[in-house]
Amino acid sequence: MIPASNNPEGPHEQHAADTAPQARPANLPIVGHFDTDIGDEERTRAAHLAAELEAEEPRLASTLPFGRDVSCGLGPWPSLLIEDHSWIRLFERTGQADYAYRALLLAGQGDVTIIGSKKRCLAFERYCRDHLMLGPVELLVPRKGSSRTPLALRCVEDEALLDRVAQRARESGGLNVIPYMGTGGVWKLAGAISARARTDVRVAAPPPNLTRRANDKIWFARLVQRTLGPTALPQVDSAFGPASLAAKARQMADRHATVAVKLPNSASSAGNMIFDAAELRGRPLLAVRDRILSQLDRAGWQSDFPLLITAWEQPLLASPSVQIWIPKSDDGDPVVEGIFEQRLHGLAREFVGAAPSALPEPLQQRLADQSMRLALPLQNLGYFGRCSFDLILVGNSGAEPDVHWIECNGRWGGVSIPMTLANRLTGDWRSHPFMIVERSNLQGKPRQLEDFLHRFAAEQFTRAAGAGMVVLSPSRIEAGAGFEVMVIASALETAVGDADKMSSNVASYLEGKT
Repeated sequence: MIPASNNPEGPHEQHAADTAPQARPANLPIVGHFDTDIGDEERTRAAHLAAELEAEEPRLASTLPFGRDVSCGLGPWPSLLIEDHSWIRLFERTGQADYAYRALLLAGQGDVTIIGSKKRCLAFERYCRDHLMLGPVELLVPRKGSSRTPLALRCVEDEALLDRVAQRARESGGLNVIPYMGTGGVWKLAGAISARARTDVRVAAPPPNLTRRANDKIWFARLVQRTLGPTALPQVDSAFGPASLAAKARQMADRHATVAVKLPNSASSAGNMIFDAAELRGRPLLAVRDRILSQLDRAGWQSDFPLLITAWEQPLLASPSVQIWIPKSDDGDPVVEGIFEQRLHGLAREFVGAAPSALPEPLQQRLADQSMRLALPLQNLGYFGRCSFDLILVGNSGAEPDVHWIECNGRWGGVSIPMTLANRLTGDWRSHPFMIVERSNLQGKPRQLEDFLHRFAAEQFTRAAGAGMVVLSPSRIEAGAGFEVMVIASALETAVGDADKMSSNVASYLEGKT
């Protein structure tokens, strides 16, 4: 494996106060940890690329349809937080609510949080307010609409909910909307609130068209190629119909041992279809087509194109994720908040956890520099808010790895939310490293969150100790299907060790073994 860094403090720390002075609620602390060396020539190239991308799609950064008082950014007002996953294909099945409460971890005193779950978890609300001391938050659930309707649009259709939020906006002189992702539905909700309240509403996310593109794996692959060159990503191609899908997948199988077909707008490995090259190589194109389409259909694909075809590279040395905050251009450069190594399970590389990277410092700096080069064109296009870039390190152990960038997460997620929460709880996660552990598909017994918290009372995080386990979501625990927790400690090795022990103990508890 790649040797760990000899510097336990990691790369040079750079605080947000030096890099992103824009107004921002106290519950969104941004703490930078990397200086990046980006010269004038590189900045000029980023600006030119952004201009080219905007010329290709002239309304990429437009917010005009949502009203003149609605724009990207954050103001000195309370926030409305909403976690709407509707654009992410195959991420949640109808009726699931695994992440319904996650936005509450970003909320603070005086904020409003909207959840889509019909079932409230009062124990988790009390846990966030009283135990984690995140502050009292007003929680709203839209009354109308099918569970198949995007959460943000259900809110638009709920007159009572709109009246309540508009009242808060009028009383405060404005409102921030902090969404999981800046979808068209979220921006429509922001516009509806602004029109009703007749006040400014700022959305802490990119405009909807730019949000859609940033989260599109095909679009991002082109951005990587145009920014860092063709060697900075795996071999990729795109298909716009079944015939080209079969032909290109078979061609890929001639050169690689494993091939993946990806839905460009999915997440958390749900949209990754993995094929052994032997299944495709040399077979008739109709047979290849039927084999691929059959697996896509079983996963819940709805026959939409394009699809991404890529080499599924091995051996995999590491799967880092670079966490970034992108302010408005006038407020400074994007802030690299940290590099985390993801724990992945199985051939499809399902996310099961993450921890701060222990990669060598020069390699981490290289990743930070490259991520800044990817973030600058997005910032020039008008991107604002949370962003992360996922990549893989491939090659032979001990050798310099190949760095291949694979996707942009133009949204909050399973690393950025805990990272921000850790900053809220400890001031700076670097001084209190943490390990995220996520398990699903356990065949356990449903447990009330109150019982779970009582059972693991001794292991719970406290602000006084600055360490312990933090529950990130109650839904899987209460279903007996899994859990999402973060373990904070005084050192990375301690956090990882405690998290592994905690994971085993929690799984045994849910499965009724202890």
